[in-house]
Amino acid sequence: MSNYTFEVANPVVIAVRAKEPSDFKFEIENYQELLKSVARTGSDRIESSEFNAGGHSWVLIMYPNGNKRENGSGNVSLYLKLVNKPAGGGAVFASFKFFLFDKARETYITINDSKERRFDAAHLEWGIARALPVAAFNDERNGLLMNNSCTLGAEVYVIKNTFTVARLSLVEKETLRTYNWPVYDFSTLRSDKYSENFSIEGRSWKLRLYPKGNRTGQGIYLSLYLYLEDLADLTGGRKLYVECTLSIKDQISGNDHRQTVGFWFDNNNDNRGFDMFLPLAELNTKGYKHDDALFIEANLNEMFILQEIS
Repeated sequence: MSNYTFEVANPVVIAVRAKEPSDFKFEIENYQELLKSVARTGSDRIESSEFNAGGHSWVLIMYPNGNKRENGSGNVSLYLKLVNKPAGGGAVFASFKFFLFDKARETYITINDSKERRFDAAHLEWGIARALPVAAFNDERNGLLMNNSCTLGAEVYVIKNTFTVARLSLVEKETLRTYNWPVYDFSTLRSDKYSENFSIEGRSWKLRLYPKGNRTGQGIYLSLYLYLEDLADLTGGRKLYVECTLSIKDQISGNDHRQTVGFWFDNNNDNRGFDMFLPLAELNTKGYKHDDALFIEANLNEMFILQEIS
C-alpha cells in the first residue's frame, strides 16, 4: 500500500486488484451534498439498493464519518445487511469483501476482516467499523473520492449447508440373538449347505457352510458365512453393523472354536464370513465332528444401524 497515504491495522486485510467486484457496485454522485442531506435527517449512514448474492438479498451500508456505536469515529465504516430474516430461527453464514474504486489508478482497494459471520434475526448486519480513515478517503491523492463522486462494491461468499448428517445407533436387544444349527451326516456333504432361515431383531438370517472350503480356503479350511436375507431398507447409505461370533462346538473337550468379527451389511453386501474358518486337519482330529455331526452356533452380540438423518 506504499502508493497510498494511509495504513490499516489488523485484523482488517487490505489489498489492491484490477478486477471489479463480482456481486455489487454502488456508485455515489454529488457525495458532499448527499452527506449534508443525510445529516439533516438525523442519520449517519448511506444505504444502497438491494442486491442478490449467494441466494440472498443484501444491502451495502456506508457510514461516511464512522459508526460511533462500534468505535468507528474518524473512519469510514462499511457494513453488509441481510435483508430478510432467516426463517425458523435459522442463520446465514457468510464472509464478505468490500471494494473502493481508485479512479486515479483504475484499480480497486479491497477490504475484509477474513472472518465468517453469522447473520440471524438478532444480528442482521456485520461489517468493519474502521475500514479506512476519513481523511484518507477524502484525500484525492488516493483516488477514492474524486469530482465529488465515489464507487463502492461488495462480494459476498455464502457458506452453503450442503453437508449430510449420519447417525450410528445401537439396536436395542429385543430378541434372543443366538442361533444353533446342527449339521448331521457331515461326511455326506458334497457341496455347500444352507441353514434354515432364522429371525433376530426382526430380520431374517441364515448360515452357509462349505465343508471343503471356499475361495482362499478351498481344500484346506472349512468356510462359514452369515447371510442377511432382507436388505430392502438398507439403501441410500443406510447400513447395518453386526458384531458376530461364529463357533463350532467341541463336543468332547468343550474347547469350542470361535471367531468374533464386525460385519457391515447393506444392499450391496448380503453376506460376511470366513473363507478360512477352521482348518480341515483340526476338524478331523479334534472333537468338532462327533458321530458325523457338527454343531454350529451364531451369536449376534451387538448391532448398530447407520442412517442419514438430514
